[in-house]
Amino acid sequence: MPTALARRFKVDVSTDGTTWLTLKGINDLNPAISPTLVGADDYDSNGFASFEKTLQGWVLTAKALRKTNAGVFDPAQELVRGRQLSFGDTARVYVRWYDRNGAPEAYQGLAIVGWAPSKTGVADLDEVTITLTGDGILTQIANPYNAAAVPVILGASPSGVAAGGIVNISGTGFAGVNGAASVKFGATNATSYIVVSDNTIVAVMPAGSAGAANITVVNSAGTSTAFSYTRGA
Repeated sequence: MPTALARRFKVDVSTDGTTWLTLKGINDLNPAISPTLVGADDYDSNGFASFEKTLQGWVLTAKALRKTNAGVFDPAQELVRGRQLSFGDTARVYVRWYDRNGAPEAYQGLAIVGWAPSKTGVADLDEVTITLTGDGILTQIANPYNAAAVPVILGASPSGVAAGGIVNISGTGFAGVNGAASVKFGATNATSYIVVSDNTIVAVMPAGSAGAANITVVNSAGTSTAFSYTRGA
């Protein structure tokens, strides 16, 4: 009987609890739920301590490497980092973590953001410690994990974009897209791109001649069917 691997968990963050971004680069994850226990001793316990749980709090601590894709940091990390100096609602993010193997361990809640560099030496990789302190209820949820499916491109706008311009690619299955060669116009890699959500990629048109530049997107499950696109000069 094999032992479960610690790396089986995925973590997503969101501004609204509906549209989620996967937090990438995690190399250590520690979800902790801490009860507040109040002594309930009386003479009927025969000299043994007795307690009641009156409150409980939760904290999710993650260490993550600061990886870049074409010079751009992970959008989920940037969402969290951007809230560290805020107050009120904008100091919080929704977070969920769940077993990527489909087991029932899956939770969601609203949390206050903490962000701190955790390795700063000359020979170190850039790493941060993200502390998400629960603000209110932690809810057990149905596991949202689905095995990766081949991306499907449904649209690309605007048309006729020239080198250096922005193309918004819509579709499904984009959440697992990463790597410089995963978004192409014809046979040429996009100059850069950002995976905004599972349904949206924002890509920069590479250099090339005007004409057909059909778009393909790649994730771990495979390559999308080429989407017909005509680029400018």
